Amino acid sequence: MKKIILLFLLVILATGCGYTRETVIRNYYILEYYSHTEKEDLFLDEPLNLSLQINDVVIPSTYNRPEIVIRHFGPRITYSENDVWATRLTEIIPSLISKRISTYNIFRRVSRDFLDVRPDCNLTLRVNNIELYETEDIRAAGINMTFVFQDNRENNMFIEHSVNTEKILLDDEVETFVQVVNEILLEETDALLYKILHHYGRMPEKETLQPLSDTADSLLQEITEDVPEGMGILLVPALSKADNEPPYKLFSRDGKEYDGIPGEPLALPAGKYTMEYGSGSRRQMMKKKDIKIIPRYKTIIEPDWSCLIVNIIDERQEVVRVRYEIFDWETGQTYGIGIPARREYGEKQQVWMLEPGRYKITINNEPFNTYRNFTTVYLTEGEFQKITLVVSTNQDGTPGDLIGAGVLEEDELAGTIGHWHLLNAFYGNASVNSTNEKKKDEHETTLVFNTQFENKITYDNFPVNYSLRNLIELGTTKTTDTGFRISNDDTYFRNTFILYFLENMGIYGRFDSEFHLVNEHVYFSSPINYRKKDLAGNTVEQGLSVDQVKTKPSIMPLTLKEGVGINLRAFNTGRVNLNIRAGFGLRQDYYNDVYLLSTDIETENDVSYRLLKAQETQKQQGAEVSVIGNFQLPLNLTYYTNADFLFPFQGDEATTIEWENVLNLKLFKYISVDYRLRLRNKLDEFGEEYIVNRHALFLRINYFAR
Repeated sequence: MKKIILLFLLVILATGCGYTRETVIRNYYILEYYSHTEKEDLFLDEPLNLSLQINDVVIPSTYNRPEIVIRHFGPRITYSENDVWATRLTEIIPSLISKRISTYNIFRRVSRDFLDVRPDCNLTLRVNNIELYETEDIRAAGINMTFVFQDNRENNMFIEHSVNTEKILLDDEVETFVQVVNEILLEETDALLYKILHHYGRMPEKETLQPLSDTADSLLQEITEDVPEGMGILLVPALSKADNEPPYKLFSRDGKEYDGIPGEPLALPAGKYTMEYGSGSRRQMMKKKDIKIIPRYKTIIEPDWSCLIVNIIDERQEVVRVRYEIFDWETGQTYGIGIPARREYGEKQQVWMLEPGRYKITINNEPFNTYRNFTTVYLTEGEFQKITLVVSTNQDGTPGDLIGAGVLEEDELAGTIGHWHLLNAFYGNASVNSTNEKKKDEHETTLVFNTQFENKITYDNFPVNYSLRNLIELGTTKTTDTGFRISNDDTYFRNTFILYFLENMGIYGRFDSEFHLVNEHVYFSSPINYRKKDLAGNTVEQGLSVDQVKTKPSIMPLTLKEGVGINLRAFNTGRVNLNIRAGFGLRQDYYNDVYLLSTDIETENDVSYRLLKAQETQKQQGAEVSVIGNFQLPLNLTYYTNADFLFPFQGDEATTIEWENVLNLKLFKYISVDYRLRLRNKLDEFGEEYIVNRHALFLRINYFAR
């Protein structure tokens, strides 16, 4: 017993020693004094004959804590676990402001505490909130605070300065948030000092503050990257969040040239620079002068340009490679020609960097003064826009004229959707047949309704490709003598992930499932007696004088297929797409509570019973080969094929064959004829293999959901 207890204690000790808590790395932030933001006109040679005490700052308990406060949309806030203030805000804020005021030599004495005498003036600070705003679209630094200056000699004269500001952050770094807060505190302290000096007659009141640097369109942030002495950082934001925005050039005063990419920090020697940026020829590029780089500080350029992506699709929302040209609306100058990217080959969509304003986009080599095949777009300063052009296609699939253009809902989310493509569609058809061929006064009527719900999700960002295809098909039939019966019930999900290591070859993994949604019955024209037999031949259920028997419950039979191997993209053009896959495959066919009507009859006590026999669950593994193709044919015909073959490793198991074919003939915009042929092999009740073929032909009405 003692050995068991000792062993138990050793196991506990080993478990405790083996458990290690994941180390959380915290980032600590401080507020610093920035001498480069000082205002020359605030320095006094002779200070005011006043002493000033900086009182403790008042901060609500919600914000008076080490963790940086993050405000989300609405009243919800959270506290950052990894980003905290290194010093209490009640200490660091008044200390920073005290140093700022002391540097300007405005007061005879500035201190946090006066122990021996009563100060002439007091400065009280109240911070209502100091927080990092985070939403899906923006990040901003927000401060709401009040400065109250009190002259104790002049009947408690007050000068109040209130601040309630939000500044958009042009990158996602917390360091940027801290530095913007730092600069706001110093900037608003300067604004208060202008009011104080104006009150005492030492200088006129400033209507506006001086900019933080020599350029009004840049922000200076403290650098966290390691750079050589005398170096600074320049960051030009990437409005589209893409890494292929047009590069820019910088020219120093001594004639040196530097190349930069939007979104990537660029280390530069301290000094002033001129920047050339934008799309088009060099004479069309925008220029920004006197960009000041300060040692050990990051200069972030505030965007005064816009970015544009042009997407061209057909009515089926498939990308069409049609040339387009962008013209300036006022001058008619062209900024260049573009062609939609073949993203399946890893090509990136072209990003245009343009001045704010209106532009004209034409296709099919139309000139600027055309009145056909064109659209216009207005670009706003500092914003990214994505416009979609829709073109028609003729009988052989060749692109035609422009039939629509605009900013689609998915384009408005271009920065967040990225490489995802969604398609939801609803198909439906109905038929009514009525005849009195059998009897003059009796009509036999048949109603047939079929619906299909199709969903496609695709992620395409070379070398990664993922696709999910889901089809839910339901059909009902009603005759004069019967009620509505389910005549068609099929649901499948097909998931495929491909990682390309060559342009047209990659490793794939797939997971497919197939089932039906509602219970399935077998119907009889006259009542029968039946018995259900399990795999061992035992009776599990029986009934007398029934006209229908449930043979399949919902979901069952359930077919699952998994596979991994090599995918070869044999053809990938606008009209022909063909993929061939080969690898290792698994297949499971679950037949829980599934019965097959047999021709056998069992008699007991002069009562005859029709037999329904249970089906056995099957599991296979072997080599799999798949062929998936989509072909745009002449005369508005589209052909889709998906053939799956599984060759089991065990020689006594039969090869599994499944082949789906869909031929679609488009008649009108939302009306087409659809023919489906599905072939698969199956074993009958005697173990003989045969081919199950399923045909479907109907007039289809399409509705594409957004």
